[in-house]
Amino acid sequence: MKITVAAFLISSMATSAIANVTDSTAQHPLYGKWAWTYAKNNCTEVYDYRPDNTSIVTSGEEIGESRFTIGDKPDLNGFYRMTDVVTKSNGRTGCDGEPGGTPVGDSATNYIFFNPTKSEMVMCQEPSFNACMGPLRRISP
Repeated sequence: MKITVAAFLISSMATSAIANVTDSTAQHPLYGKWAWTYAKNNCTEVYDYRPDNTSIVTSGEEIGESRFTIGDKPDLNGFYRMTDVVTKSNGRTGCDGEPGGTPVGDSATNYIFFNPTKSEMVMCQEPSFNACMGPLRRISP
C-alpha cells in the first residue's frame, strides 16, 4: 500500500502546478461512488457519498449507513477534514474480517486528499500521508 500511496503522491505533486478553480455552485468532490480493494484478501469496499451528507458503505457482507460532515475547502496541504458517524449497520463481517460490523454510533475523523482530476482519493487518519488507505477510485459521479 505504501508504494501505491507514494505513486499517488508523486502523480499529485507533478500536477500540483495546475490552478484549482472552484465554482461556488459546484458539488463537493467527495460526492459520488468510490471503490477500493483490500490487497490482502481481494475484498472490495464501495463508498457512496451523497449530497445530503449521508453515505452507504458496502464492505464484504457488511452494509452500513452514516452521516458525515466535510470541509468545503481543503487545508493548506490539500486535506479535507471529514467526520463520519455510523447510523445503521447490518452487523455482518466487513472486508477487515471483524465480525459484527461497525457499531452504530461509531464516530471517525478522517482526512481526504484528492488527486488533481478528483478521480482518486486517499483517506488518512491524520492530515498527512503517514496512515492512509487507498487510493479509492471514483466509479460514478
